[in-house]
Amino acid sequence: MKKRFRFTKLLAALLATCSLLLLLAACQTEGTGTNTGTAGGEQNGAVTTESNLDPNGFLKDALPALDYNRGFKILGNDNRKHQFWNSGEDDTDTIGKVIYERNATVEERLGVELEWDFQPGEGDNISTFIGRIETNSDSGDPYDGVIAYNLVPQMVAVRGYAANLYDTEYIDLSAPWWPSVYLREMVVNDQLYCLVESGSYGLLDHMMAMYFDNEMLEKRNMESPYTLVASNEWTIENLSAMIKETYEDADADSKVGDGDIFGCVTATKSKMDCWFFGLGNQFAKVENDEVVSLLGGDHIETFISTMVTFLDSNDVYAYDSSQFKMFMEHRAYFYCASVMLSEKLAASEEAYNYGVVPMPKMNSEQERYYTHVANCHDTWCLPYNVKDLDCSSAVMECMASEAHRQIDPMYYETYVKLRYAPDERLAEMYDLIRDSVTFDFTYLFSRVYSSMPGNLVKNCYLNPAKYSWASVYASNKSALESSFQQIVDTYREK
Repeated sequence: MKKRFRFTKLLAALLATCSLLLLLAACQTEGTGTNTGTAGGEQNGAVTTESNLDPNGFLKDALPALDYNRGFKILGNDNRKHQFWNSGEDDTDTIGKVIYERNATVEERLGVELEWDFQPGEGDNISTFIGRIETNSDSGDPYDGVIAYNLVPQMVAVRGYAANLYDTEYIDLSAPWWPSVYLREMVVNDQLYCLVESGSYGLLDHMMAMYFDNEMLEKRNMESPYTLVASNEWTIENLSAMIKETYEDADADSKVGDGDIFGCVTATKSKMDCWFFGLGNQFAKVENDEVVSLLGGDHIETFISTMVTFLDSNDVYAYDSSQFKMFMEHRAYFYCASVMLSEKLAASEEAYNYGVVPMPKMNSEQERYYTHVANCHDTWCLPYNVKDLDCSSAVMECMASEAHRQIDPMYYETYVKLRYAPDERLAEMYDLIRDSVTFDFTYLFSRVYSSMPGNLVKNCYLNPAKYSWASVYASNKSALESSFQQIVDTYREK
């Protein structure tokens, strides 16, 4: 077995200020792995010295001095390339400049020149994107790395074209730049075929949360969601009670539509998946190197029933094209959205008095809040026959660790938690949201299924008159089990 560089994580107190030079590590609690920093570490049981920290208190990686003196060809998802690539030419794009500097640092540290091949990689283009990986590998000229739409690398793995990243020379899976909660779901039998950076712009931008309009809540004397979070009463039942009879026919057309005022607006596509996970559910669990499908569990019926009740009034509007506009125009008390909304609100000419809390729990007995990361964040994988696995693993490690020290502090600590925030409570809430990030094995493999499990569930609560879970599951059970077995076979002991 090759030598593995490992450092365990220590808790550090959060001390975020407007000056990036004074940023210290954010706090990480067990179960997230998406911490922003670690003020120290351990190796072989001994506390490491300050030499393992950068000047801002963030853990440095253990990569040795390397000089590969070569090009490094990366296939990237063109639809989301702003999340991991920037030309560095636009001086007004602060986040883009940091991403550019991260990539330049990697090139300098490792003696590589990153050569980008950007191709459309979502929706109808997924098959073509995967085909490029397979064609290059089959021709003996595989890509050195792939940064793809988050549901794609799992498809590559099932088709046998992804390398095992679990025991490489340089990827330190215990480091804070690789989310531990992701690893707990995706490592089976010492096999790991894809990786998400905890400090990537794409992941941080797509964390789902519940935004609310403070001014609208205050006009109706509603209890602050902050108070409910603090008292462990921020539940879907209490949210429903708060927004009861908030609907107004604002455009006076006698029709329920996006010109009206609603208590809560939410998407119906992939961003609505956050309700399933926020209410404490899973499609699968990984225990003792065994993956167990939970699609036949009673919890799914309970979830569907809960959502049908929640959506069964004009106070909640599930739609896909107008939620942002409605919230900007003060026509939604609550808006279920990703953290990127903070950036959009800050860019508006109007000063918005908004708040942010995690997605509500099913009930107060639920152990913790859960944050789903919406689709379209970027995920790494390597072709199975990559020419130099050591070089590719070094680039992945360096990209992730530099994001941890450069992108994460600038975007998350400085902008999201401070400059974008109109409320001093937001920093605390953003940390709670980030600490609650969760991943699900079946969801991440969902495009391997002929019918994505999440969509089957969603159909049942968006159109309960037409679909029941009992009948939907029964008619799809054989196909679901077949796809699940195909996925599990990818991880069989080798």
